[in-house]
Amino acid sequence: MSHDWGVKVNNPLTIFLVVWAAVPFSVGAAIDSALTGDTTQRQMLVSVGFWIAWGFVLGSSIIRRPWGLTVMRVFTPAMLPALLAAHLYSRISTGTLVVALAHAAVASLLALLPETGNAMVDGLSYGDEKRFLLRVPSAILVGPLALVWAAVLVGVSCGPILVASNNRLLGVPLVIVGWLVAAFGFRSIHQLARRWVVFVPNGFVIHDYLATREPFLLRRQDIISLGPAPSDADVKAEGIVDVSQFALGPVLQVTLHGEVEVVPRSRGVSEVKLAEKVLFSPTRPGAVLREAHLRRLVR
Repeated sequence: MSHDWGVKVNNPLTIFLVVWAAVPFSVGAAIDSALTGDTTQRQMLVSVGFWIAWGFVLGSSIIRRPWGLTVMRVFTPAMLPALLAAHLYSRISTGTLVVALAHAAVASLLALLPETGNAMVDGLSYGDEKRFLLRVPSAILVGPLALVWAAVLVGVSCGPILVASNNRLLGVPLVIVGWLVAAFGFRSIHQLARRWVVFVPNGFVIHDYLATREPFLLRRQDIISLGPAPSDADVKAEGIVDVSQFALGPVLQVTLHGEVEVVPRSRGVSEVKLAEKVLFSPTRPGAVLREAHLRRLVR
């Protein structure tokens, strides 16, 4: 039996690497053209900043680690507002701008693909392990995530731009404050790249510190079934623990022979719950089900 939701993409990370390697020839050239005739200080600042961001993203996609996924997903989409800001500052020719925007959009889409995320976090796996990312909780996805992302970009860029514009009185304090804000925001976004399902020889672990106090193992011998959760599942019923956090998209349900101890994260004192059924939401539920079948965790 095979389940799948969404489009299957082969080697998304390899495709991203090829697309990203060519970014200087489109996005870089467009931004450079907007700064023609500007002061040498601002030209140098933007050029150095662009190459640092480009190098960080390129290196991160090669190393394949969760922190690298955060770098990719913060700085790759940043090329789109950077292009628009450059165009507003000094108009870029229509053809150059369209090509650069299209290139940046394709790179951003590839960086945000669930398959790319799974490939990046799976770089931590060793031995007989396999990692799959969990979906972003809806309460974070709708609103706060975009605001924190914007705060990171503004915090990183505003101070240096003012310093390069000879406004050191305001620029230097903004560098200090802005980079502290950016570091805090980056760390907050990075928590989303540290949430996953880990298949191990003895079953699989749900690792999500946003939903639970500690990871918990669902043992091979305890698993009765794993599949799409019923649409009418009562998440408040006794014996059911929902760690999907109302994420948008399909939810999976694992049913157990016995009970597993789960400590949901809550305000105040957290209580241990005994779960007979656990609901969770991976970014690619079909891939998780296929892996479970390959490992003979379910029939």
